[in-house]
Amino acid sequence: MDTISLPDRPKASKAKKEKPPKQSKGARAPKPKRAEPAKPGTDDPQSMFKVGFLSDVYQGISIESGAIENVVTRPNGFLHIGHSKAIAMNFGFAKQHGGESFLRYDDTNPKGEEEQYFIAIEEMVKWIGFEPKRITYSSDNFERLYALAEALVEKNRAYVCHCTRPEIVAQRGGGEGEGGPRHACPHRDRPITESLAEFRAMRDGKYEAGEAALRMKQNLDDGNPQMWDLFAYRIPDKEHRRHHRTGDKWTIYPTYDFIHCLVR
Repeated sequence: MDTISLPDRPKASKAKKEKPPKQSKGARAPKPKRAEPAKPGTDDPQSMFKVGFLSDVYQGISIESGAIENVVTRPNGFLHIGHSKAIAMNFGFAKQHGGESFLRYDDTNPKGEEEQYFIAIEEMVKWIGFEPKRITYSSDNFERLYALAEALVEKNRAYVCHCTRPEIVAQRGGGEGEGGPRHACPHRDRPITESLAEFRAMRDGKYEAGEAALRMKQNLDDGNPQMWDLFAYRIPDKEHRRHHRTGDKWTIYPTYDFIHCLVR
């Protein structure tokens, strides 16, 4: 077999070093200028509230000195780095402008809520450097929230829905017809007395999880999905109904969508 002979790899030519020009006697090379010491940066932990969008927020709204900042968290896990930012912004904003902060536990979903998370969250807030004026729990308001839900039904602004999850998705234009027209739940226009009786049946344990839920009457024609008859009360699975603070008293629990504007 004939072999192919490759040409020798070319050798890199060595560049001749140029000698620096001789300096004339008596001439000295200029000394390099000494670098100016760096000016110390501004170490102001409150600067985030004095400039930027948080300053614009304060300038754009009327806040009285001593106002309350409500910091909400769900006690179903340990805090992560994102929570520390939210804590610093919310507690810090109130402190910067002479206000006070409440730490509210949104303990409306017994599934996953444990005492260790309540304790760890409070300890983390204090470790970051803030002291809540008061610690509150959504569960302290369960009786009042239930009464408000009944009042909403009586005003014909809520109804008990028995639709399955796929049916609700279809009502919102999803499923096979994703992005399609929306339509109302068939139970939306049931009589007020019927919805009220069904809601009380939910409370009394007649239904299992997924068999009934209280939905708010909103605006299905609105382009915002948060207006498509959101849930106000739901039934958890039996193994997740026992509440850390209220025990076995309740078989139904309010949703965050229902209570977030009602509880402080």
